[in-house]
Amino acid sequence: MRLMSMLSCVVGVSIVGACSSEESKPAPAVEQAATVPEHFFTADRPADVPDLKAVRDGAAKGDQVTLLARVGGRVRPFTKGQASFVVTDPALLSCELKCEDGCKLPWDYCCEPSERLKLNVATIRLLENDMPIRTSAKGAGGLEELKYVVVTGTVFDINDDGLFVVDADTIWVGGKPQPDNPRLGSGG
Repeated sequence: MRLMSMLSCVVGVSIVGACSSEESKPAPAVEQAATVPEHFFTADRPADVPDLKAVRDGAAKGDQVTLLARVGGRVRPFTKGQASFVVTDPALLSCELKCEDGCKLPWDYCCEPSERLKLNVATIRLLENDMPIRTSAKGAGGLEELKYVVVTGTVFDINDDGLFVVDADTIWVGGKPQPDNPRLGSGG
């Protein structure tokens, strides 16, 4: 009986000791999700902004540019896990403006010929300390598919095969167009 009492005490102390040592350990740090800093976005739309295609046609690597475009040009215009997205020249009509078939992904511009689309898109990157921000840009500053944007930034890369990458300094986010007014939302 005495042995049983001693065993009960040892087991009890072990359990209490285990619990108290667990409680005294600091909780594991919760990793903060990255967010796109607000300084990338402006409420003031720059005036007299040329469309993406006009800027692209005269741009060179390292140029400071300002362009008007719409978010879209791919099935998934926002990059998962990285603050970058694809934009398209406003002269191209997204499917909801061009087709009346109730397209489920009007921002992919599937109604446009792929060769035309290729030369009318740009990738916009948001960087901090020359490194990609590790979160999607979707929703940041009101960004979403089909909205107009005015992007000011530096041309990171460009070629004749459709590559046009701009590292954004500031972005103005507008609204979406309507079939009877394709420039509605552009702010211009």
